[in-house]
Amino acid sequence: MSPSQCSLPLELWDAILDQLHSDPAALRVAALVCRTWVPTSRFHLFEALVLSPKCARRAAHLNVLLASRYSTIGAAIRILSLPGALTPIQVRSPRGNIHLTTLLGLAPHLAQLPRLRELTLSDFPCALLDGLTTVRRLTFTDVCAGTGLLRSVHALPHLTHLALEGVAAVPYRGGACPIKNNLRNLAIRRSSLACLGWVYLAAPQVVSLSIDTVVAREMPYLREYLSAINSTLENLELTYFDADPLSALALPAVLDSCTALKTLRLNFPAVADVRRFFTFGCHSTWPPEMCLEIVVNQTTPDQCEAVKKFFIDWSINVRLVV
Repeated sequence: MSPSQCSLPLELWDAILDQLHSDPAALRVAALVCRTWVPTSRFHLFEALVLSPKCARRAAHLNVLLASRYSTIGAAIRILSLPGALTPIQVRSPRGNIHLTTLLGLAPHLAQLPRLRELTLSDFPCALLDGLTTVRRLTFTDVCAGTGLLRSVHALPHLTHLALEGVAAVPYRGGACPIKNNLRNLAIRRSSLACLGWVYLAAPQVVSLSIDTVVAREMPYLREYLSAINSTLENLELTYFDADPLSALALPAVLDSCTALKTLRLNFPAVADVRRFFTFGCHSTWPPEMCLEIVVNQTTPDQCEAVKKFFIDWSINVRLVV
C-alpha cells in the first residue's frame, strides 16, 4: 500500500497503530502491509529491549541488523536492559570451536544506539557507556558501588535520573571532589546506605531523593549525605524497614541541615505502623518550609480521621496521602 492509497492522514494512521502497542503480532503484520507504517510499528516493537547472557544467539542476530548501513532498528530502541553484560558466555564457532565472550562482545553495535533514553545494567561496562551519550535514566542492580559508578555517571552527560537496586558498598571516606553533572533525581532500593559516600561523588546536587528499607543502624550514612546536599535537596521520600520509634526521634536531627527541603514523604503499610513509629511523638525542630506527607497503603476513612487527629497539635504542616 502506498501513501496515495491511504484514505486517512498519516497522523491518524499513527494514532491507530499506537493502540497496538501491546500486541507485537499485530505490529509485525502492520509493518508488512504498508511501508509508511513501518516507523510506527517498529517504534513499538523495539522501543524496549532486554538482552541477557541467556540470549546469546538473539544478541548476535541483533548485532548483524544494527551493523547494516540500511538498518533503522537502532533509532527505535529507547529502553535497554542488559543484565550480565560482562558475564562470560560460551559460544561455539561454525567450525565447532568453543570460545568465551560477553554480551557486549556479541553485540558491540549496542554502543551506537542514537536515541536510547533508559538503560539498566548489573555491572559497569564503561566501553558501552562511552557511546550512549543520550541516556537520561540509568539503573544499576546488584553491583558494588565504587569507582565504576563514578565512571559510568561521568560518561553520560545528559543523565538526570539514577536508580540503585540491591547495591552494596564499602563506605567511602576519602576527600575527592564530586563530579559536576545534571543528575538531580536519585532512587535507592534494597541497598545499603553505605553507598551514599560514593553516591555523593556521583550526584552532589540531588533535588529528589527516594530511599526504601531504611534501617536505624545506617542512619549516620544518611545524615552525612543529607548534610552534603543540604542546599539542593527539595523532596525526600523514606520507607523504613521497621517502624522503630527511636528512628522517628532521630529524624529531625538527620534533617537538621536540609534548609531547602520542601517535602518529606514517609511510607507506611498500615495506620498501626504510623502510630508505632511516632509512639514518643516528634516535636523537635523541623526544616522551616517542610511539609510532612504520611503515605498509608491500607486504611479506612475512620482510620484517616484518627491519623489526622494524631498530628493536629504538631507544629508542622502534615498531609495524609492514601
